[in-house]
Amino acid sequence: MLILHYLGLDHIGHISGPNSPLIGHKLSEMDSVLMKIHTSLQSKERETPLPNLLVLCGDHGMSETGSHGASSMEEVNTPLILISSAFERKPGDIRHPKHVQQTDVAATLAIALGLPIPKDSVGSLLFPVVEGRPMREQLRFLHLNTVQLSKLLQENVPSYEKDPGFEQFKMSERLHGNWIRLYLEEKHSEVLFNLGSKVLRQYLAALKTLSLSLSTQVAQYDMYSMMVGTVVVLEVLTLLLLSVPQALHRKAELEVPLSSPGFSLLFYLVILVLSAVHVIGLTEPHQRGRTGLPVMRWSETKATEAPLPPKCSEATRSGWYRCAVGSPA
Repeated sequence: MLILHYLGLDHIGHISGPNSPLIGHKLSEMDSVLMKIHTSLQSKERETPLPNLLVLCGDHGMSETGSHGASSMEEVNTPLILISSAFERKPGDIRHPKHVQQTDVAATLAIALGLPIPKDSVGSLLFPVVEGRPMREQLRFLHLNTVQLSKLLQENVPSYEKDPGFEQFKMSERLHGNWIRLYLEEKHSEVLFNLGSKVLRQYLAALKTLSLSLSTQVAQYDMYSMMVGTVVVLEVLTLLLLSVPQALHRKAELEVPLSSPGFSLLFYLVILVLSAVHVIGLTEPHQRGRTGLPVMRWSETKATEAPLPPKCSEATRSGWYRCAVGSPA
């Protein structure tokens, strides 16, 4: 794996903006670099049966002023091009590209490389990447992704069973199981293809809903903790500002000019109460979450093409599942 990060366009944008006459020359230079890399990869494919994958993308866009620190469309929209001999050649119009989420890249590359999807990834598989694979593999890839997202949903959403994405996921698993049974009986039939297409659409819908639900959860900030932190910072700054005059007149000592001992006592009592409320507010939900949780014994079962049995987690690299067995300890 080789990761290259070219900075030329970024530097030009910061200096003279996107309309600089230097942009054209730099883009031509990058075209030649890309062609050289692609040609080299093609020559190496003759030596190995495995295809190469070239991913061309931008880490950010550029505004009319050449910056990229805000959230305008020009700054957050970037191209993503995947080039590989493993893909089917299909006609398409590059003037109307499909829009995907940046979070989908991690899940897609993980599946393409045969690696586990990152545990906290909220992205979904870019289906065109695996569209040329057999139906059995397509469904398997989609199943792995939905299992990972549903597990992440269970860890972050208490009422996950009522989430539409989770319901779609369970329905997809049931249909997938029916497809596998039919596949083992007859590998080539119109009924098998139609059912597989239905399962595929169900998985894609579940992935979209799960990814959206998780992205919404990630975007929710702890406003209470942020407000407490802001108040504490303002208090510290206020004390520092009040101490500056005393520090300028008395080099050896710093005194906070409080009006009276009674005011000092009241001030520290308020801080103590706020700290106690803050600690209780943060720890109580976690204590409730830990109460009554069963401790399960774990065993391993060999991975198959079938969807995960109940109480089983995702497959490990060796192709085994971890499943809860027996009663709570």
